Amino acid sequence: MLKPAVLASVLNFLLNIGIQSSLIFIPLLGAQLGASDFQVGLIGAAYGGSYMLSSLYFGRQSDRHGRTVFIKFGLLLSGMTFGSQILANNLFILTVVRAGVGFTLGITMAALMAYAYEFGVDMGRFSSFGSLGWIVGALTAAWLKDFNVLFISAAICCLAAFSLSFFLPVAGGADMVARKKEVTSLHQVLKGSFPIYFAVFLRNLGATAVWIIQPLYFASLGLGRFWVGMLWGVNFVVQFLVMRYVDRFDTGKVFAFGQVLSIFVFLAYVLVSKPALLIGVQVLLGVSWSCLYVGALLLVLRSGQEWGSASGMFQATLNLCSALGPLLGGLIAYFVGYHGVMLFAAGLGVAGLLVAVPRGRVVREEAKE
Repeated sequence: MLKPAVLASVLNFLLNIGIQSSLIFIPLLGAQLGASDFQVGLIGAAYGGSYMLSSLYFGRQSDRHGRTVFIKFGLLLSGMTFGSQILANNLFILTVVRAGVGFTLGITMAALMAYAYEFGVDMGRFSSFGSLGWIVGALTAAWLKDFNVLFISAAICCLAAFSLSFFLPVAGGADMVARKKEVTSLHQVLKGSFPIYFAVFLRNLGATAVWIIQPLYFASLGLGRFWVGMLWGVNFVVQFLVMRYVDRFDTGKVFAFGQVLSIFVFLAYVLVSKPALLIGVQVLLGVSWSCLYVGALLLVLRSGQEWGSASGMFQATLNLCSALGPLLGGLIAYFVGYHGVMLFAAGLGVAGLLVAVPRGRVVREEAKE
């Protein structure tokens, strides 16, 4: 029988294969169906917005009723919604289906993260399997190419994870937190780690603004699709490697280092244009996100025992950025240019650093009490 650490990581891996292999060509499918750039952004916002709301609600419910029921139910529904993407033959259906995908992912993801932490799983290694899933998902998309085949393969990954989820052990015969009749309100969960959530929001808002225009920016530097794909791949590979080790160090310092390095990376995009040097920047990007993501996740989970609510709030923060960032990136690029987007992201990184780092020690010390 697989150990909880291994099984939870495998589920995370399979789920993220489905997410990335399905996500990567959604803008192209939207364009094929006649979507404008703004409508493509709305499709992304529908996905990110429903993911955000679902994470908040079902993460909290997992604190009340236990984790495994939401992990299983969410994986089953995710398989169904991923597969239903083959029915998207117009923009309205595509938008609705993508909103459904985000909603079902929110059911399972917050509960899975809380489950992993509850069982003492190394959260750095757990997160690294998500990055590995993105690598495999991107390679799968590049190999299969056909939209419908990709959507079916994403559904198969989720259904395979659903089958494996029945082997998840339950602490003490029942999820520990399921015994609690009352849980802390979302307001209290947010208040307890607000500097961390807000810092992550600011940094990732800038990052998602950059990612939406980054392929276009690289192309403007004369880089072809090969280099664009390679540079994105370098980031994911570094994340997989670094996330496995960052939680060995002081969590607050790791989080602060990720914030500082992110600022440097966004400024470097403005200064660097040669492919070889951009590879180095992408390596630093992978390190910065690994430190910031794992550091922030551990800080909010260690702030109390409402782990489902905390992980749901964390996922919601990231997905709010996914809904807003691309719209901001497109607007800034239109009026100011690509360098303006990079400087905007660096500025938000500085703001996040000022918000979180002076209070990071307080949050960390409270988590130890």
